[in-house]
Amino acid sequence: MARSKPPTRDELLRARRAVVSRADGADAAVRGLLERPLGRAGAIRELNDLLLFLQAYPVSAAQHRMATHGLRRFQQDLHERLSEDARLHAALQDSGLSGCDVVGAYSCTLGRWLLEHWTAPVLVHGSDASSEQLALLLRPLLTPPEQEALDQRDDDAAGLLASLFGSDPQAQLRGLMDALAGARIGMAQREALFNSLSLFVRIVGGPRAPSLTTLRFTSEEPFIHAGPLQRSVDVPALLAQPVEPPLPLNAGAHRRLITTARQVLALMQRETDPVTYAQRAELHAMGRGLAIALFHMDPAHRLSIESYVGFMAFKNGVPMAYGGAWVFPGRTKVGINVFPALRGGESSWFFAQLLRLYHQRFRVPLFEAENYQLGHGNADGLRSGAYWFYYRLGFRPWNERLARIAAREAKRMAAEPRYEVPLPVLKELVADGLVMRIHEDQDQPMVDTAALVRAAGAWAGSGGDRLHTLKAARMKAARVLDVPDTAANRAALDAWSLPLALVEGLERWPAADRRGIARALAMRSADTEHGYQEALRGCTRLLQAWAGTGAEG
Repeated sequence: MARSKPPTRDELLRARRAVVSRADGADAAVRGLLERPLGRAGAIRELNDLLLFLQAYPVSAAQHRMATHGLRRFQQDLHERLSEDARLHAALQDSGLSGCDVVGAYSCTLGRWLLEHWTAPVLVHGSDASSEQLALLLRPLLTPPEQEALDQRDDDAAGLLASLFGSDPQAQLRGLMDALAGARIGMAQREALFNSLSLFVRIVGGPRAPSLTTLRFTSEEPFIHAGPLQRSVDVPALLAQPVEPPLPLNAGAHRRLITTARQVLALMQRETDPVTYAQRAELHAMGRGLAIALFHMDPAHRLSIESYVGFMAFKNGVPMAYGGAWVFPGRTKVGINVFPALRGGESSWFFAQLLRLYHQRFRVPLFEAENYQLGHGNADGLRSGAYWFYYRLGFRPWNERLARIAAREAKRMAAEPRYEVPLPVLKELVADGLVMRIHEDQDQPMVDTAALVRAAGAWAGSGGDRLHTLKAARMKAARVLDVPDTAANRAALDAWSLPLALVEGLERWPAADRRGIARALAMRSADTEHGYQEALRGCTRLLQAWAGTGAEG
């Protein structure tokens, strides 16, 4: 009997469309595909994504079991193919699939974490820096004899790293990390130096290494989507539904949640500060098998004014999306990225749930999608139709003229399904951000935080003696606010002293206003940023002053 042919990418795409549309015969089509051998790299990626989608959006318990068993078989077959086919191994590099390597550029912190926690080798893959640049950057980390030996060598970048840290690429990464850890420099300087090395790290895949095929985070039975997928959503009604408190997580589950998020992003060659520098994570069950984890950074890495709170979403345990919100009273920026495997599902409903979570946990009255997220200077965002995704959910342009153009184009797209917005028009639209006003808060000033920090930075250098200006600003803020001299307060004053220096007459403000500012400063070192934002919302006079400063800046 002739061996059946591997499924093609086109066959798998047709099966995915049948699954997404809930067409009759979709299960039979998937079973037939699973009985055939693995094909080329593109088809292998599609099969992996199809099975992940089935796990996330099963129409029945039987379909979920089929996807789960199919993924196990897929993983076994893939490992066999990879062990005997070097070309396939190379073609699937950076896919994140089980057994496949990933090469990426990561921060020093995440690189060291991967070295310590990944279950397979993590090693130096290469550097975009020249040998001269590497020698110059690494010199401060070396002993005098090593520096003298370095002067006598004329290697390329790879040879230079080998001469300093050995020929084993994993030993090179570990040696480099150890040298950075031993340097008498601060955390920020260490990260900047590592970034300047333009180093690429290879995360080696293996049968027992984490992968996008296998990584999950769930504590519930899978939700069965017996009815149609939730394609549309009444956003105002959903936002009004109370959010349940975070799910209880013991120390092990909390650690595993952060670990899973870091691994997922690293396998996608991505990284976000809230996940890399996560101090506290909280997990919320949002219904229909959706769980959203919020990640709060440790105080040392938090932004000076805003609260950058990241998220990762899981659908029936399958990683679904990541992103974050830059929370600030009166105005919160938000950005999302849905993973390719789960696109075509309940993305609009999920995003509305995400807004609901941030809205209620941080009392957000207005969400803003920045222009880059929509496609301004971002070809991927422009092609993806991100602008209309946000628009359909209720986001609208700030500018009245652009609002009229957007309404006209939206109306035409609804009337003519094949109509495409002309590229010049779309580029004009995405140049401005979109906002969703949940409710008007007349007492909450609108602060342009980007303008505020620019004004603070300019003020620091305007006097000619920057160090003296910074010291004087810190001393004045500490005196006016009467805060105790603790490490946490000193760090908070480092972040706030310049923005506070822009406020004229702060020392003459009523004691109650100054105590409110001191409370907000104290909350910057808490485990999460909820208390900080709550205290900051109470600083109405300060926010009004900053709003004026930002407008002037």
